[in-house]
This record gives sequence, C-alpha cells and structure tokens, in this order.
Amino acid sequence: MAPGWKLLAGIAATALLAKGAWYFDKQSLQTRLARPIVPVMLAEGVTDAAVRWDNDAGWTWRIARLSGTADAATRARVIAAVRRQPGIADAEWLDR
Repeated sequence: MAPGWKLLAGIAATALLAKGAWYFDKQSLQTRLARPIVPVMLAEGVTDAAVRWDNDAGWTWRIARLSGTADAATRARVIAAVRRQPGIADAEWLDR
C-alpha cells in the first residue's frame, strides 16, 4: 500500500473513532454542564426551564440556550449567573 493511502486510511480511522467517542460522551458532557444551571434557575423561580446545548444546525456548543417562563429581569439575572459558571462560554434565552 502506498504511503498516501496509509495516511488517508489512518485519518479516516481516527475520525471514525473520534466521532464514536463523541457520540457516547456527548450526553455526559451536557449533563455535567447543566448540573450547576438547575439550582440557579430554580432559585430565580423558573420552574419550567429547559437547557439546550445544540444550535439550529445540530452542532453542540458550550453555549447554554435557555428557555422557560420568566420576565425580562429574571431572564437577565439567570443569564448573568449562568455565564459565570465554569465551562460555559455563553448563555442566551430562547422563546418557546
């Protein structure tokens, strides 16, 4: 086998392994990120809250996409508190 084909086969195998590892670890990562958000939202009185970690294209990011019933002031306090959590890049509120 030519060296170029070996390189391509290695890249393909590595990509496949990485995709499989991400598939099985994705849920635990999202759970670890969401764990500190739940008490923040409950403390602000948002009891019907939901957190999404994927964007519209389906890619997972460390951006908390929050939703639930809350007024503008409560949303601002929750977003500010969530942004202070380690591991979270940003937060935004989505209307349901």
